[in-house]
Amino acid sequence: MARNPHYISQLGHVELYSPKVDDTVKFFKDVIGLEESARDGKSVYFRAWGEFHHHSLKITDHTTKGLGHIGWRADSAEALEDAVKHIESSGRGKGWIEGDIGHGKAFQFESPDGHLEEIFWDVDLYTAPEELKSVWHNRPQKNHGRGVAPRRLDHVTLHSTDVPKCREFYQGLGFYHREGILLDEPISKEIGAWFSVTNLSHDIALLGDQSGKRGLINHVCYAVESREEVLMAADHIIESGYTLVMGAPTRHKIAEGFFFYVDEPGGNRFELYSGAHLIFAPDFGPYMWRLSENPNDAWGNEMPWTKDGKIIK
Repeated sequence: MARNPHYISQLGHVELYSPKVDDTVKFFKDVIGLEESARDGKSVYFRAWGEFHHHSLKITDHTTKGLGHIGWRADSAEALEDAVKHIESSGRGKGWIEGDIGHGKAFQFESPDGHLEEIFWDVDLYTAPEELKSVWHNRPQKNHGRGVAPRRLDHVTLHSTDVPKCREFYQGLGFYHREGILLDEPISKEIGAWFSVTNLSHDIALLGDQSGKRGLINHVCYAVESREEVLMAADHIIESGYTLVMGAPTRHKIAEGFFFYVDEPGGNRFELYSGAHLIFAPDFGPYMWRLSENPNDAWGNEMPWTKDGKIIK
């Protein structure tokens, strides 16, 4: 097995666009229970109570919903420079930016499907005010218990018009290919791929999309500690006037996570997640699933593809 380059340490943040930014901000702050970190121009920054960085979610006022960009933290200052060399050699680099609130200079690039991403090293660590300090010294703050109160950002899932090409790109950046989905007919056509740079089941996933549109996002996911918290959160979501996308919490076969989906007012999909497996073996997988096995819904019949492999919008 070839040595795997480890340029990236973790998923840092996701920027979402919203055409109803005030309602989206209210959803993530009051219903989901994220902490507001800052406001700047058309953007509002959020973090979960268990996160050490300035933010993990950026909501930006825009004419449409969708992905603004994805931010990855490098493994070190040296790894950042190595990653930039690799990305530039692939022809997908866009260049350096000075940074953003919460992190220093970043190198921006595009995935083969047009998703804007960036990698950085320098970050601002969160310091809790006195009233939010935890008695646990290894927590950035106490759990405030507002709304769903997820502990951390878990992963982001994107649409892809060419899963194999994107998979190869992420593997070149040091992502481990953990699991995937193949069509039954035509046999072995790849329509899904799950990757991680950490011990999580996945930090990013790709879902095949035949719409021809590039740069699309499926959902952003935050994690809680237990299935019971997911069930309690489902009650809270319903009581807050929202509808669960698949009707009820269920479980993925891929990654084994217990979850539900809900669409926030701006139209972006949010997932709450718990109980997925952790991965420690460097040669884990990739484990491949047939679409007919319905790897999305272990306990039900909900499937995000039609028979020709097109994602249902």
